[in-house]
Amino acid sequence: MLQKLRDQTQGTGFKILVGAIILVLVLFGFGATNLFLGGDPEVARVGDYAITQNTLAVEIQRERRRILAQMGPDFDASSIDPLQLSEYVTQQLVNRQILYQTASGLGIEIPPEIVNESLIASEGYQVDGQFNEAVYRQTLQMMGYNPVDFLSEYTAALSSDKVRDAITDSTAMTDWELAEIVRVVNQRRDFAYLNLAVEAYLDAVEVTEEEVEIRYEEESTVFMTELAVDASFISLTVNELVDAPSIEVTEDEITSLYEEERSTSLSDERRASSHILIQVNEDRADTTAEELITQVAIRLRQGEAFEDLAREVSEDPGSAKEGGKLDIAGKGIFDAEFEKALWGLTDNGEVSKPVRSQFGYHIIRLDGIEQEDYPDLESQRETLARKVKRSKAAELFAETARRLEDSAYDEQSALIGTAESEGLVLNSAAGITQSQPGEGVLGHASVANALFSDDVLSGNNSNGIVLGEEQIVFVRVDEQYPPELKPLETVRGDIQESLAREKARLLINEYKAQALVRLEAGESATEVAQSLGAQWVQVDGVMRNLRNPRETEIPPSIREFAFQLPRPSEGERSMGIADMDNGAALVTLTRVTQGDIDATSQAEVEELKRVVEGRAGQLQLQSLLQSAEAELGVERPASLMPEA
Repeated sequence: MLQKLRDQTQGTGFKILVGAIILVLVLFGFGATNLFLGGDPEVARVGDYAITQNTLAVEIQRERRRILAQMGPDFDASSIDPLQLSEYVTQQLVNRQILYQTASGLGIEIPPEIVNESLIASEGYQVDGQFNEAVYRQTLQMMGYNPVDFLSEYTAALSSDKVRDAITDSTAMTDWELAEIVRVVNQRRDFAYLNLAVEAYLDAVEVTEEEVEIRYEEESTVFMTELAVDASFISLTVNELVDAPSIEVTEDEITSLYEEERSTSLSDERRASSHILIQVNEDRADTTAEELITQVAIRLRQGEAFEDLAREVSEDPGSAKEGGKLDIAGKGIFDAEFEKALWGLTDNGEVSKPVRSQFGYHIIRLDGIEQEDYPDLESQRETLARKVKRSKAAELFAETARRLEDSAYDEQSALIGTAESEGLVLNSAAGITQSQPGEGVLGHASVANALFSDDVLSGNNSNGIVLGEEQIVFVRVDEQYPPELKPLETVRGDIQESLAREKARLLINEYKAQALVRLEAGESATEVAQSLGAQWVQVDGVMRNLRNPRETEIPPSIREFAFQLPRPSEGERSMGIADMDNGAALVTLTRVTQGDIDATSQAEVEELKRVVEGRAGQLQLQSLLQSAEAELGVERPASLMPEA
């Protein structure tokens, strides 16, 4: 079963479904806020609307699924911080509800036909560029929605998007504003810098043996070795048990598995169908919908074409335009009553009686049955025998793991008896540390954590450490090597280098202060550079953003500092000191040239305009949310209160 699930998750259909789930949550945000009204505790309130603990829990799970779907199978789900996720989701629910209520207060309504067109056009519900009913319903099912509630929430989301778009699209910039922004963004600067790097002054300082010894004594804890251990361990996997002598496969078991898989395959047939839907909703009673669908059934019996009637009267937004046609699908996709009626049809073209589902009344037509030919027993015999063996090996694995657990606990101070009791090899490894845990099973974080746990370090065998679903490991520490002070000779070079860099930095601090005073007094920049044994680097026309390969040679901290210096007067220069990780730099700015919109390409101007307007729109949206909060009244947990 697990392998079948893995195979399904690798299929195109599953990948489409994951994409659809992400689309629902990206387009739709955090919805379903009206699905769980009840008496559960409130976590926040927007006006008269309560966001409950139940609602929050559902939305946290949806957001968690979205994150996992986006990040892929290698993402560590345990790295998601529960508290941060809860606070983020709560804030999103608050913001969305504010927009919902703002849109409602402004009288913004989205016509049903626009909602339907939006859904059909959504790429997340399409296969090969066409809306796919099965993918749509599967997505809603996996996200915990029913179509009626989803459409209601989707409509509200579209109305709130109207509010959002109206705000963010209203931030058009004037030509004068755009020109001023270009003047700043495309500004160019001519400057020179004198790089005083630590590496250049290492030869100018001296480190004595006495200084090395003092540092060695004062910071002895820095020069300790890691705790190291010699370990022994045993490992058991399902694969190792597949060919165990105790596992036998009978003909009955092969035949039984064959019939089981064949039966499952046959039940997995897929059916193509069409339907006509008359909805039951707030505006239409059940009896009215039943009368309408009865009239449709009469018209079909009188010879009207199913497709024409579906286009005329069906209220299913996904299929009406296609003459009621639904994509081919297996069981578990449709409403239970719909599915029961569809699978009750036997011949292509056969039409059902009116069927009541949770959405309303349907008339269903069977359009086709798709079923693959199943291979014969003999061609599958070897594969089936291997599956039976593996199934029995999994059972034997579980039983053996339990015995190993008991034996390792009873033996406590050794693993040799436990290994021999099940015919396993007792492995060993020496000199293991937490920073270098070893290879193979010892390289797993969970194994390394167990090995250096207090319980195992005290002399006990570890509990069984499960790796995946098909391996278990037991470890113990045979010998410990406590941290020791490393001999001075082994760390002398590191200490000398550290002290030399510290002295070089102190020397640079002295030099840079003196050099800046000399430059400000009017001394020649060349003379200052020569006295420091350094050389000025002159760069002209440098922009804030990298524009040519040569500019990549300028250290980022120097570039940033050059654009912080004040603009110099004509014929003058402004100067200062940029501190860097590897030293410092003297920087002199000689000219500033403002950006010119007329000299900027139209494409660049348009992109700059888009970015600035987008940022301004987001600021206006935040301002709206804050104003609406004050007007509607928002209560939220203390941890989500805006900072003063």
